[in-house]
Amino acid sequence: MSDPHERDRTMAKEKEESEEAEGEEEVEQQREEELEDETKVENDQAREDAAADEQNVDNHRDEEPFQS
Repeated sequence: MSDPHERDRTMAKEKEESEEAEGEEEVEQQREEELEDETKVENDQAREDAAADEQNVDNHRDEEPFQS
């Protein structure tokens, strides 16, 4: 590097880029965690819905009169 000012500017720019990259990684990590949480909630809800549907079918069968 030819002069100290250029070196300082280069180092500052590299540090800034590094910090931006770290910030982007954190944001990406948060997005992934939110997506995992949403998926878990959706899966739990689907299981609950399936169980409720099965219970409703069972209840409906019990209420039907015998038909010949």
